[in-house]
Amino acid sequence: MSAPDFYFAIQAIFRHLHDCQGKEVLIDYWRALAREYYADRTASWKAGGLPAVAADWRSYFDAEPGADVQVTADDREVVLAINVCPAIKHLRAHHRDIVPYFCEHCDHICGMMAEAADLEFRRDGGMGACCQRFIRRPAPASETA
Repeated sequence: MSAPDFYFAIQAIFRHLHDCQGKEVLIDYWRALAREYYADRTASWKAGGLPAVAADWRSYFDAEPGADVQVTADDREVVLAINVCPAIKHLRAHHRDIVPYFCEHCDHICGMMAEAADLEFRRDGGMGACCQRFIRRPAPASETA
């Protein structure tokens, strides 16, 4: 993104959809972003596995002004330790009233992207700092076993 004022726009979109259309419409919007807008990113995750997920997030947060994020990976998961969320930091710095459901966009967008890449997504924390995990799903049990 690399344009922090974009955070004003996304929050305004979230608030508008939520207040005028309802939360289900907002969630549908987030899921559509994951399916459609982020389709190429998701395809690269699926093709490249966890190393591709880690490289993608490192590149993403390197371009985000104000981000303080460590990306670690092993053969089971990629962990984003988001010590300072650039979006929340920017909104707070400009005295914006942050909608209480703001961080849920990560649950729905990243969750859908992870699912399409055969991963699980989990988030702990929010509103400025969180831990996000993209976890390799266990291989299905063999039906011939």
